[in-house]
Amino acid sequence: MTVQCHFERSEKSALIFVLNTDDPMQRPTVIFDLGGVLVSVDFMRACARLAAAGAAPAAVIRDAILGGADKIGFDTGRLSPREFAARFCTAIGLRLPYSEFADIWCDIFAEKREVTGLLDEIGKHADLVLLSNTDVLHLDYVRRHYDFLAKFRQLVLSYEVGHAKPARQIFERAIGLCVPGTRMIYFDDVPEFVSAARACGLPAEQFVDAAKLRRDLEGFGVL
Repeated sequence: MTVQCHFERSEKSALIFVLNTDDPMQRPTVIFDLGGVLVSVDFMRACARLAAAGAAPAAVIRDAILGGADKIGFDTGRLSPREFAARFCTAIGLRLPYSEFADIWCDIFAEKREVTGLLDEIGKHADLVLLSNTDVLHLDYVRRHYDFLAKFRQLVLSYEVGHAKPARQIFERAIGLCVPGTRMIYFDDVPEFVSAARACGLPAEQFVDAAKLRRDLEGFGVL
């Protein structure tokens, strides 16, 4: 039986490989996480800039980012960028123009070229999809500063889905892009998200580095 893969059009670490073994001509789908896989993420750089602008110490700011309900609300689209900026600045004791906050908030990324450099070759054999916990400011920044997002056919983003990893709903959105019965494998740099994927029925492995990624993709026949 031939299995066809379907995609929806919509507007951010994981990697899902979808392979139809019944049809040798069927293109698989590879889904990448953003932060920790395609780009490195250094929140302490932004925290240091916020602290220098008069906020709380950088370590306190980092704890507010990682453990704050407002960050979760922003990642899941429940807070607008301006609402998040106002709440977050109040929480860390800082008065800052929105545009300046947005600039600092996005000063955390660096492209991992050893990974993004594989996308063109992968794209010859598979469709590329992004699955990310992210917010609209970060996604827009990455889109403007790096060209690799243009290589992706589909983006599954937490702020659009309304759920963030490890919630099963965001994994189910990605799984739902293909018909039932399609073989999948999922890679994420965060062990908790690997476990969550497995709980959703996705075979999952942790992303470690570009060398292991290449070996995994060669094993699946897309490199």
